[in-house]
Amino acid sequence: MAATKKVKVKKFSFKRLIILLLILYIIIYSLYYVFKMPIKNIFITGTTYITDNEIIQAADIKDYPSLFKTTSHKMKKEIKQIPLVKDVKIRKGLLGKLTIEVEENKILFYNLNTQKIVLEDGHEIEDSSSYKGVPTLINYVPDKIYQKLIKSLLKVDADIISSISEIEYSPSKSNEEIIDETRFILRMNDTNTVYANLINIKNLNHYEEIYSTLNNQKGYLYLDSSNEENFYFQSY
Repeated sequence: MAATKKVKVKKFSFKRLIILLLILYIIIYSLYYVFKMPIKNIFITGTTYITDNEIIQAADIKDYPSLFKTTSHKMKKEIKQIPLVKDVKIRKGLLGKLTIEVEENKILFYNLNTQKIVLEDGHEIEDSSSYKGVPTLINYVPDKIYQKLIKSLLKVDADIISSISEIEYSPSKSNEEIIDETRFILRMNDTNTVYANLINIKNLNHYEEIYSTLNNQKGYLYLDSSNEENFYFQSY
């Protein structure tokens, strides 16, 4: 006669059910809380000319909406509508922290003829009193040279550009014949006058270094040569 196999039947545990339901509740509530959690802190970096308020208004987060209901893609799209924004990155933190990293379009100069601000990509935007420390192009520049000027200024450090007060197109001539059609006169904020051309525009990046050797003299600095030995200074 075969032996009878005993089967152990587990008893229903109400306590375990309660614990399971409690765990599920905590998980669901936590997810719901995180999803509904409003933006608590907004950190904006990388801006010089764009105000934090402009960024916040463009992203439509002035009322601190839900952090995760507000999509990064939508915020990026709206922020990039600001002409001075070149690129933007957005990071979200679990504690309601929103970080917006902005890369601005470099401002090159104010064009007095068009009365507009010229950006590194060649676009022009309306002037604003908030754009301080921007050099002014004071005269007409032929289109071909104008485009070269924009591209060439990208090689110049931002702090040097901000130290320029005026840019004047002044091709070099000899007996009324143009010998250098890319020469410009730069009037600096420190009252010095610099002669530069587009071919050797990178020489401007050495301006502070060169000027520091002049014992605070003021005058004309000629940086339009490819040979550093031909740089020279003439006092006023």
